[in-house]
Amino acid sequence: MNQPLSERARQRLLVMAADISADDLPPRLPPRYRWIRELGRGGMGVVHEVRDEQLGRNVALKMLGHAADPEARRRLQREALAVARLRHPHIAAVHDATDEFLTMQLVDGGPIAILGPAAGDAERRAVVQQVRDAASALQHAHEQGLVHRDLKPSNLLVERGHVYVVDFGLAKAVDVHSSLSRAGDVLGTPAFLPPEQALGRGDAVDARSDVYGLGATLYCCLVGRPPFAAEDLPTLLRAVIEQDPPRLPGDRDLATVVATALAKEPERRYPSARAFAEDLERWLQHQPVAARPASIGYRLRKHWQRQRAMWRAVGLAAVLAIAATAAWVLPDLWREEAARKAASEAVALADQAAVVLQDAAMFTRLGDQGAAWQLLDDAIARVREFVGRHEVARARYLLSRLLRARGRADEALAELERTLQLEPGLADARFERGLMLAASTTLSASQQRLAVDDLDQTARTGSVIGEIDRLFGRAERARLSGQFESAHGLLLEVLEYEPAHIAARLSLSRIAAARGETDLARYYSASAVDLQQGYGPVYLARERQVLPTQMAGLDGALIDFAGELRDGPDNALALAHRGLVQLRRSLRLAGEGRAAESLAAAQAAVDDHAATLQLHGEIAGAHNNRAVCLLVLEQLQAANGDTAAAVASRAAARRHLERAVAALPASPAVQHNRGLLAMREAQLLRALGRLAASRQHAATAVEAFAAALAAAPPDWSVTAVARECAAAAAALVDG
Repeated sequence: MNQPLSERARQRLLVMAADISADDLPPRLPPRYRWIRELGRGGMGVVHEVRDEQLGRNVALKMLGHAADPEARRRLQREALAVARLRHPHIAAVHDATDEFLTMQLVDGGPIAILGPAAGDAERRAVVQQVRDAASALQHAHEQGLVHRDLKPSNLLVERGHVYVVDFGLAKAVDVHSSLSRAGDVLGTPAFLPPEQALGRGDAVDARSDVYGLGATLYCCLVGRPPFAAEDLPTLLRAVIEQDPPRLPGDRDLATVVATALAKEPERRYPSARAFAEDLERWLQHQPVAARPASIGYRLRKHWQRQRAMWRAVGLAAVLAIAATAAWVLPDLWREEAARKAASEAVALADQAAVVLQDAAMFTRLGDQGAAWQLLDDAIARVREFVGRHEVARARYLLSRLLRARGRADEALAELERTLQLEPGLADARFERGLMLAASTTLSASQQRLAVDDLDQTARTGSVIGEIDRLFGRAERARLSGQFESAHGLLLEVLEYEPAHIAARLSLSRIAAARGETDLARYYSASAVDLQQGYGPVYLARERQVLPTQMAGLDGALIDFAGELRDGPDNALALAHRGLVQLRRSLRLAGEGRAAESLAAAQAAVDDHAATLQLHGEIAGAHNNRAVCLLVLEQLQAANGDTAAAVASRAAARRHLERAVAALPASPAVQHNRGLLAMREAQLLRALGRLAASRQHAATAVEAFAAALAAAPPDWSVTAVARECAAAAAALVDG
């Protein structure tokens, strides 16, 4: 422990010690630059003000975090290449770039002003002028083949009244396919996303998407809040997709301009950023705006506003013009409103179907198959009534899922075929068809190939496909491909999540039969039949009496508190069980190098333990185990470069361990975890040169490890590890 740290290790520790040291640490820069101050932090890194000693000027330097992944580096390079092609007085210029940083023109100002409805006319006109200039800058970018895709107030910087468009980190070349912009990705800041981007339709993002983002920014500046707001991301995205924002108060012409920029359908927005800029200029000059039908009365009113003349024109011609316009426009509006209502009804139907599927599965686990079937039958009837009025592909897909859950396989498959006729590229439907085909006992060679191809859609399916179905789909693909060992392991993992998963048991039966393991095949087949007949509680109770606390490297850190929950009336034991299964899965995925999936599984483990504690907040073992999950999550977040999240996870782990220690001071697992956390913080502080504080934390670690060893049973699995850690902590105290 007395060997000096490598420079790379020291830098990583410096980053991870953010919650211990309040000092601002300047970044490591090339010799050419001298650090001045930090300007801000974002999803892609940190922006600093630095002095370019070679050219004698201050510039803004965007630097990635120490653990930035290759995708972040590609995005940084793409931003540099994108902006380097642009030459416009309202776009901040790029000066230099590498795969770790880029330097750009320093804008000595702040984001565009957020005024609110009480602002004066002069302030509102100044903001409109700045948005007009930003629109002209975007027109230049669009002409160079680039779409910004992340327009919001913080990306419009104002220096002495002059606006600059910055941060092209999500810019997309509209004529070149980019692996960083796959269909289904939702990139950008949600409150300012256009509907097509919120839906993940990367192929539909074009210049009109930037018009929407700029319109949302102008709306925010004038009203004081974004067009849409919600407490959670799904609700916010749904509002962006389905709802119209409240109309801009005050001037009707400006409200019409903003509403046109914020139109849900791209074809109803301004066709270009130039057209948007020109209409803003017309408004500034008190001229008729193009977004509004130029009726006689409207033109006269605008003429009066410009000339301040003393005459008005209100007559039959204007009335007839308005009536004619209404007669021409209203049928289209009615059709549009009908389509909007149908879409909203379809979304509500999808939500209801998802709840029904979950509730039906719950009733099956509880042994009440009749209640499950009644729920499914009612939902099937509702969806059939809807598709009788509206031929919507995704509604038919939902119908197929309900029919499959009801056991009506032939009808479900027919609905899937109809779905794919309407929308051939719908990955969710293809995945569902793959599951249906895989369940068949008489597959031809061509059908087997089709099923394997369909199950390859797992990575492209939407959020409606749950984690268990994704895992089961991977298992079925492996089984159909003859990879029985892999399929067997995945199917057992499915049963750890959901012991009452009938299809997984049938698949295990087929694998056992293919291997000649007749008794095992008979067991899985019989258990599937028992589950279908309502014996789910038997399997749920038998397989979740003990928490899976034996995990590689964590055997002595976890506590089995199943005895405190076994007879409870709620689902807390199942949640705790699933949380530790998720933790095991996270560790396995990390070992396989699948960082993103490992991070998601660790977060799911933390969330499941949070749900357990909401039901039983007094159980010390649950606090201990959630702390372990948080410490694993912290390690993964740190490796992913998400320092702020890692710091928060470590702080949360500390709080839960304090609760656990207070309740179980003699628990070897709790004291061991307390020692590990104190040891980690001692090492971070030592790397920062704060030796006194490091020794204090190391002393806490020595005390905790001693308490763990004193309370441990003779056969404790981590006795040797605890002794090694105690010795290392003692060395830190003396060092």
